[in-house]
Amino acid sequence: MSGLTLRSLLLGLVQVLLVCVGAPSAIWVLGSSEITWSFFPIGVGFPFLCLILLNSLLKAVHPPWALRPAELVTVVVMGLVVTGIPIFMVGFLLAIPTTPHYLASPENQWAEYVLPHLPSWLIPDNAQKAMTWFFEGLPAGEPVPWRVLLHAWAVPLFWWLSFVWTLYFVCFVLVVILRRQWVERERLVFPLMEVPQTLVADADSPSTVPAILRSPWCWVGASIPLVIVLWNIAGFFRPVVSPIAWDYPITVARGFPPINVRLYFPVIGFMYFVHTNVTFSIWFFYLITLIEEGLFNRFGLGVTRTDAFVWGLPSTSWQCWGAFVVMVLWSLWMARDHLRDVFRKAWDRRAPVDDSGELLSYRAAVVGLCLGVVYMLAWLHRAGLPYPAALLFLGCVLIAYVGITRIVVQTGVYYVTTPIVGQAMTIVSLGTRAITPPGLTALGLAYSFFGDVQSIFMPAAAHAAKLHDAIRSDRRGLSVAIAVAVLVGFAASIGYIIVMGYEQGASNFRSWFFQVSSGAGLRAFEEVLGKIKTPEGMDVQKLTFMAGGAAAMAGLTVMQYRFPWWPLHPVGLSVASVWMIRNQAAAIFVVWAVKRLILRFGGIDRYRRAVPFFIGLILGHFLGVGLSFFVDLLFVPGVGHPILHG
Repeated sequence: MSGLTLRSLLLGLVQVLLVCVGAPSAIWVLGSSEITWSFFPIGVGFPFLCLILLNSLLKAVHPPWALRPAELVTVVVMGLVVTGIPIFMVGFLLAIPTTPHYLASPENQWAEYVLPHLPSWLIPDNAQKAMTWFFEGLPAGEPVPWRVLLHAWAVPLFWWLSFVWTLYFVCFVLVVILRRQWVERERLVFPLMEVPQTLVADADSPSTVPAILRSPWCWVGASIPLVIVLWNIAGFFRPVVSPIAWDYPITVARGFPPINVRLYFPVIGFMYFVHTNVTFSIWFFYLITLIEEGLFNRFGLGVTRTDAFVWGLPSTSWQCWGAFVVMVLWSLWMARDHLRDVFRKAWDRRAPVDDSGELLSYRAAVVGLCLGVVYMLAWLHRAGLPYPAALLFLGCVLIAYVGITRIVVQTGVYYVTTPIVGQAMTIVSLGTRAITPPGLTALGLAYSFFGDVQSIFMPAAAHAAKLHDAIRSDRRGLSVAIAVAVLVGFAASIGYIIVMGYEQGASNFRSWFFQVSSGAGLRAFEEVLGKIKTPEGMDVQKLTFMAGGAAAMAGLTVMQYRFPWWPLHPVGLSVASVWMIRNQAAAIFVVWAVKRLILRFGGIDRYRRAVPFFIGLILGHFLGVGLSFFVDLLFVPGVGHPILHG
């Protein structure tokens, strides 16, 4: 059955607008919770839960009005695929290319070292103060100069979007190519999809309310985060009510990173569905990297020169990046037979490989992959990057996207990024002398789409493919819904942020992206300036750390596949140093310990009976943060009370 109906498309577009307009408004205007900062965020979870409750009401009033499972999946997929657009894609896309002409001054020397190497077709023109007004707002009473804005923005946005949409399409076809390997051969668990699959599982049954919501244990679990949020909401209006803190940092010793204990209930809920050896490995390697980093700091052996847009521990980040790269390459090697079948089917339609259940035919996927990669390489080269550097950088980008996607669908990590960004890997490997000043400037501009790598599109596309398998809906309908969501999401986000910038001044947003003293553009081009002024060769120290991590990952992988009793899953090493894991490690330890106890003393039956409680933890968090957002919106706009990262 097709999930692409008029009502599902309209509801999906409402969900897209809630995400793409609500996310920047929530954190940059209201100062409320970030609603897109994960791979199943509040901006999708809360509206979807409301839709499920509304659908239950429709089933009770007039069953033919109720949405079918395929329609519900279409709505949630359209929300998931746009979660990374408003903040981590469009936010950077409007913050970095707009900065050079606005902030260039004799003091910072950008005019001498940076501006001559900027491609004019990627930089909005500030000749008529279009960028000045964007950052500072239009003068009082000044009408919006639409002709000036069109002249400044049209060409750069066209070329930026041509690259970003090509990257999105390449990620989509990679999901099509790898789906069967991950789902049918390796049987990865896709923990984040347990909630939507459970909520729509009995949507066709006569029962008005989903079975999971009729379980008392679901509401027991939901009450824990919900009560904490409601208690803190009361503290908004009655200061005598002491709020319950979400963070409890623990200082270990001088030079050692602190251990951050967070009440992160969605992490506990989602990772209950992950194998215990995976959860054990994540928190175990997290402690190992803390000890390593502390010892490096105490003895002065670690990396002292940090890389732009790398938020993790400086020394072990390179170690974990080596492990990350080996993880991706090994997974592709394990998929070699499947990949051979895919390319054989793309070359010969008569090959005995069935691709009728995929979101795209294998021929279209392979051809699209090749054309997309060629276009992105040509685009990067035209922007100033030499072909060897462009090839290395683009390879790092695709490795990062494939690796994050595999980690999310295998481990259920709620939000995660890469240990190292592709720009740092390119600079460290080739040296700034070989890349040349125009290439370094192009790498600085590339932070616009590959800087703070969060809430990316590819895991959402993989989740869409998994939900498509669960309900066996029309593949073409879901692909069309994804394309429509992405196009509308970019249009809504770009339009809303640009208009908001000219009305309020982007530098007045509650966002470090647009700050003139420490914003994303300033960081990117100060990095470029430093590399141009002091050219260097490859960084042996960082590459040595990377090689050590790669060797450790290779050894762990061999042990896992050779010895069934081996307790450490290698995936834990690939993300252990990422700052997001530091925020989630305590919750991961809790769910590992609880699940071990349940399986030890209650067996698989008790494990299944506990599922509603852990799904309740997730739903309660969705409800709590959603209610807090509306309280901020209605009663204290601009003051805001952010809860974790949404």
